[in-house]
This record gives sequence, C-alpha cells and structure tokens, in this order.
Amino acid sequence: MKPSYQDRESEAVDAIKKAIPLSLKSNMLPQSRGMFAELYENNEVFPKHYIATAIDGVGTKVIIAAAMRKFDTIGIDCVAMNANDLATLGAVSPFLFMDYLACQTKVQEDKITGDIIKGIVKGLVQCDASGALRNSIRINFGKGETASVDELLSSAKGYGFDIAGCMIGFVEKQKFSKQKIRPGQKIIALKSSGPHSNGYTDLRHYLLNGDFETRAEFKREYKGRFSLDDKFDGSTIGKILLEPTKIYIETMAKISKNFDVVGFNNTGYGLKNLNRAREKVELRINKPLKPQPIFELMQKESGFTDEQMYSTFNMGMGFFAVCDKENADDILDIAKDADVVGEVRKSNKTITVLEKDNKKIVFDGY
Repeated sequence: MKPSYQDRESEAVDAIKKAIPLSLKSNMLPQSRGMFAELYENNEVFPKHYIATAIDGVGTKVIIAAAMRKFDTIGIDCVAMNANDLATLGAVSPFLFMDYLACQTKVQEDKITGDIIKGIVKGLVQCDASGALRNSIRINFGKGETASVDELLSSAKGYGFDIAGCMIGFVEKQKFSKQKIRPGQKIIALKSSGPHSNGYTDLRHYLLNGDFETRAEFKREYKGRFSLDDKFDGSTIGKILLEPTKIYIETMAKISKNFDVVGFNNTGYGLKNLNRAREKVELRINKPLKPQPIFELMQKESGFTDEQMYSTFNMGMGFFAVCDKENADDILDIAKDADVVGEVRKSNKTITVLEKDNKKIVFDGY
C-alpha cells in the first residue's frame, strides 16, 4: 500500500531529527520539545524572557492562489501558520518575521511579488500583541529572500510560486512556567475561518476537477467534479478555499494576560494536535463546533470517515485553549467566536477522544 502523505512526512521529520546533533539544541528549553513553537533561553541577553521560534509555509494552497490569479491573501496564511504556533504559548509577543519567496517568471514580471508581500503585511498587522500585553514589543518585518526558480517549479504557466516564513517572539518565563493541564479543566475551541492552510492536497483532489492543471501526471490526481468558480454556500469553491487563515495571536494575548491557559493550534493532523500535551491526560471533545459547509461537502465527495476528517482538517475548530473551569465564561467573553467543546479527564497516557453521533473516536499519538 502506498504510504499516506502524513506517513511520508512523519518519516521525513524523523530523519531530520536524527541528523541534528544535540549540541545545536543546547539552549532549547527541554519542555518545548515537540511543541508547536520551540523555546530558547539565554540568561545573559534575555534574563526574563524565553525566545520563541516557529517556521512554516502555506503548502499546496498556493496552487489555488496561482490558479485563480489572486495573490493578495496568501501572505496572510504564511504569517498565520507561524503566528498561531506562537499563540499556543499564550502571552507571547511576536517580534520578527522573515520570509522566503520562490517564484516563476510571470510572478516577477507582473510584479505579483508585491501583492504577495501585501498579504504578509496584512497578516503582520494582526500580530501586534503589545496593546493586549501592555509592553513595547512590536512585530517587525525582517530580511526576506526572493528566488527565481523557473527550472524548479513547473506549474501555473509561469505563475507558480512557493512561500515560507519564520517568526521569532518573546514570552515571559514566569508566565510560561504556569502553563499546566489538569483533569477537570475545560477545552475551549476558537472558530476557524475555514480549512486554513491544511489538508489542501485532499481538498483539491476530491473537490476539484483540475481544469486549471496542465501537467498530465498531476491532472490525473484530481477526482472532483467542481471548478474553482462554481457557486457554493453564497460564494465560489475557489474563494472559500482561498479564505485566509485566522490569526489568534491577539486573542490569546488578551486571554493570557489574566488567565493561565494552554493553547493548541489545530493544524494538520487535526485533533491529534491535542496529543502534543506534555501531561498524561485524556482530552475529551464531546461538543464539537459545527464544521463549515466546505467540510461537509468534502466528506460527502471524498467518502472520508469522521476519523479521517477530524485527523486531517480543523473541522471548524481552528485553535484550542485549555483553562480552569471557573475561568471558562470569562475567557469566552474575550474570545467571542468560541465555545466550550470538552474537558480534561484522568488518564494513564495522553489521548484525545471525540464523542460524535453516539460514538467515540479515539485519537492516539501524533
């Protein structure tokens, strides 16, 4: 059987980890190993703060942007994929963002690079936590790199591109040390804006007919019956798939200013993300948010089981905050578009359980 892209990715990451000597992780906080963002410590330079780091790209969502010739929102996704990993730390102050943009000829000749960067700027504007945390640490757009890669990319008739970014921020040591998950706590889900930037290989191949794809070896992967401009849910399939990833930095900063919470970015692998908790607990989701119609369409067209859907997509729940039950109502007042979806229970290992339609789905490992 051909391994899934998640299996291939897991094996690739394992190979990468084995190639990095421990000496190059000497200043990394051990508790941050396997988390969404790594934390580093240097008491000489930053005695009161940890340095928080995240890096990510947008994945095959860029194919949708290129096919639609709409480039001014994909940069928001690039920022969001990094910012939301940092947001899991709660009271984090983003300080520096850097990007890498690889593109074909048309992207350069038509100055589309400017549209892509405008999207990044829109995303960075949403990453200012200084007001919520009452400090002077503001996000900066640092050094970027643009590369001409016509021979490397072969898609979209000269409009192919790829983008990646990294974000560095600071989190107070005292604040991070208070983050603990305990039985009896509540799990709050913050609503997503849609698929965000995950699962787009499946979304494209099962929903779309690939009429924009000119390469035969990739066109045959498309099994769907829709075009990007087909009407759906008051919009079009393309516009819904291109909806920018929601950024949770400011919301989590406001919450963490007064409450101790543990955050989880619901990215690829879906509910398995909750299994990245450091504590041995069961995270029980018994009142999941209602997924947006695009997810319902995807399940109908693909035939995916609930387990497959909830381990691939965010299913309307873009971010989780685990908090003490007595703080849940106050946190919901801050988060607005959110709700309590479950609770933390005792367990002898870290595990996530979804209760849906009178059945339990167990998500083990990550």
